[in-house]
Amino acid sequence: MKKGKLKKVLSSLLVTAVAFSAFSAPVSAKTFTKDKSKVEIPKEKQLERKVVGYFPEWAYKSEAQGYFDVGDLQWDYLTHIQYSFAMVDPATNKIAFGDKHAAIEEDFKDMNITHKGKPLELDKNLPYKGHFNLLQTMKKQYPDVDLLISVGGWAGSRGFYTMLDTDEGIETFANSCVDFIRQYGFDGVDIDFEYPSSTSQSGNPDDFDVSEPRRKTINERYNLMMKTLREKLDKASAEDNKPYLLTAAVTASSWVLGGVSSNEYAKYLDFLSVMSYDFHGGWNEFVENLANIYPDPADKETASMLMPVLCMDWAYRYYRGVLPPEKIIMGIPYYTRGWENVQGGTNGLHGTSKTPASGKYNIWGDDLDGDGNLEPAGANPLWHVLNLLEEDPNLKVHWDDVGKVPYVWQDNEKVFLSFENEQSIDERINYIKEKNLGGALIWVMNGDYGENPNYVKDSTNVNEGKYTFGNTLTKRLKEGLDKIGLCTETDEDLKDIPEIGVEANFSGVYDHPNYTYSLKLTNHTDTKIDGGWTVSFDLPKSAIYKSSWGGTSSLKDNGDFTTVTLTGGAWQSIDPGATIEVQGMIGLCFSGVRNLTFNGAKPVGKNISNVPEKEAPVISGVKDVNLNINDKFNPLDGVSASDKTDGDLTSKIKVTGTVDTSKAGTYKLTYEVSNSKGVKTTKTCTVTVGTPAQNDTYDPSKVYNGGDKVVYNGKQYLCKWWVQGQAPGTTDAWQAL
Repeated sequence: MKKGKLKKVLSSLLVTAVAFSAFSAPVSAKTFTKDKSKVEIPKEKQLERKVVGYFPEWAYKSEAQGYFDVGDLQWDYLTHIQYSFAMVDPATNKIAFGDKHAAIEEDFKDMNITHKGKPLELDKNLPYKGHFNLLQTMKKQYPDVDLLISVGGWAGSRGFYTMLDTDEGIETFANSCVDFIRQYGFDGVDIDFEYPSSTSQSGNPDDFDVSEPRRKTINERYNLMMKTLREKLDKASAEDNKPYLLTAAVTASSWVLGGVSSNEYAKYLDFLSVMSYDFHGGWNEFVENLANIYPDPADKETASMLMPVLCMDWAYRYYRGVLPPEKIIMGIPYYTRGWENVQGGTNGLHGTSKTPASGKYNIWGDDLDGDGNLEPAGANPLWHVLNLLEEDPNLKVHWDDVGKVPYVWQDNEKVFLSFENEQSIDERINYIKEKNLGGALIWVMNGDYGENPNYVKDSTNVNEGKYTFGNTLTKRLKEGLDKIGLCTETDEDLKDIPEIGVEANFSGVYDHPNYTYSLKLTNHTDTKIDGGWTVSFDLPKSAIYKSSWGGTSSLKDNGDFTTVTLTGGAWQSIDPGATIEVQGMIGLCFSGVRNLTFNGAKPVGKNISNVPEKEAPVISGVKDVNLNINDKFNPLDGVSASDKTDGDLTSKIKVTGTVDTSKAGTYKLTYEVSNSKGVKTTKTCTVTVGTPAQNDTYDPSKVYNGGDKVVYNGKQYLCKWWVQGQAPGTTDAWQAL
């Protein structure tokens, strides 16, 4: 659930014709080249089970939101915190504050900001206040928690549409994101654009004037934006000697995904967070769970479809076409949706109602007109539902053993609310383990529950019930994921197979609920290819292969995929230079196919390589160093090595040369590392040992700009960007010389 109008993910049964070329070539002539000088995230951290939590910028001023602030975040149980939300300024195409006052100007005067009972105060050495200041203060206590600025959201995506119109707009936005995270100490950028899809009216109705004219091109422009962001962040990483993250929150709706023509953006991400909630809500009459883990054949909204699509399991299968499971994150809602006046169903489940829940069952509904009247939605934090359960013996928790989630039912009032509790968290942990997922994303952190220290018996005040926000579910989730251990690194790509001079282009058109594919085969060899050839590919199980129009097809189960093998007819020979087209039909949508082969070989068109490329390992962090006499020096401090195949090779680094810090002089060191294929990388650096530097020149009251040099504690430093009041050695704004 996102701030602003309730996210109305329209019925996936809505029939709409949209272009869908899921496997076309990249839209930009520019190719993506990985910046090998960027600082890589250690392999162990890449494979850790993540618990990613959204912090709501607006909550600290809201009674219904529990006056939730940065100190209240579940820091002990989060690996990543995503600040919601920044936006795109339509006037400048730059990243902009959602609420500038809350972010960097609020002084929290007369507010009791604490963490674990201890006062949390603004760091006066930082040139900004607000939530951003407190996040940096807490980051000192929790340095392993990554902070990301999330851009967009349901109510904040408008600026994306116009920014994406031009390459210049994309360039401006990407550069501004780098400047923003450097200035405010974030570890990366999360993109929550709702939605870069050609599906008509799939975003916020308030944005239709800018979104609908751009639907045909928005997906390809989004891919280019993510590519540009990745390149800019990698360049900044190399310059700042620290890794920067790029993540995305993405839809789980098959209706929206039907209009996603290419998922090329996924390869630029550190991880992808599936918003696997809001499958159902008061925008239609189907009374179903908000966030099923597993498919439910009894779901009335999807009863006529080839399979139930409104669940995490379907979304997982969709994204498996473009990502390994360890880069896919499951979304978990810490809020409810619901209805009143429900008719039929089992304790309301699978019933119908045209009346979203209101009143005490809707304290997180949106105030669209600012008049204090909340739009009915059955929207509540989980802790509020627990308080309702305490007050009303007729309000009971039920368990759906198909979707593996709980719900709440009041039989007298015919009220149905979705829910989450310890049992469903355990089921989610089991699913993450079974599928080797990278972890969980939580919307939103002030929905978790715990006992209320300010409990007042019989009080009707929303914040004086037995329960308030807490860490019950987040703690259980983190401890459960820690018990599972690291993800297994997935490698499903075909290896050691021959190449063939055939070009294979797989594309098509999606007209809900079917995808008509076109497979074009071009013979770039000097020899005629006889009929009876075979093409095989792995199709994600978010879709069902239906038929081939010409030739024959066979199917084989392959885990998360179905391996489809097409056999050409005897008449379907391919002369040198000729192209033939094979068509067929696939039910529902999918993100991409994997491991496409032609006659058992990899089709590479004209680009047959005679000698397989041997990629060298990468050594990072080697640089020239200036020392004073008797300074301590370890040649391996800050140095790491990694390899595409072997992973972390830091322990394999060999250093030749010595440095005697007791004697002034110039020393040369050579760093060397080899991978399992025998490919070697070397780097050298110069270490200069001299007499102590001149007296300190750093002035904490002075403003320094990029290029300024100072002396601090006897060492010289170069200023990389604007800074004031942050001493060299305490911030990335300074580089030691």
